[in-house]
Amino acid sequence: MQIFGIGVAVLFFLCMVIAIGMVFYLGRNKVKAIDRLVYGFEIPSDSIFFQNQRIPHYGAAFAWYFYARRCHLLNIRDHFDKKFQRAFVITYYLYLTGALLIVFMAVDQLFLHIT
Repeated sequence: MQIFGIGVAVLFFLCMVIAIGMVFYLGRNKVKAIDRLVYGFEIPSDSIFFQNQRIPHYGAAFAWYFYARRCHLLNIRDHFDKKFQRAFVITYYLYLTGALLIVFMAVDQLFLHIT
């Protein structure tokens, strides 16, 4: 069972490193176009921490119609093409996978190692 925990931890860190790298890439290149459409202006001094919150939000809106309707972001789904949306959706799914792996690690530590 120790190998399972190590494997899950390695997958978690791999997902998070790739997701944070995608946040850096998307934050510098593509988020300004979405901000211009959603808010009407570009956010001039945007830190990586705020981008780290907005990029999965936009990714969820691109991935799920009902989420986009709930958050009033249906116009961004129609405005951008699928190639533009793909990087946001991949980043969103990497964050979801990382969260699921954290839950697996907690279950492994709490319930599977009781003697």
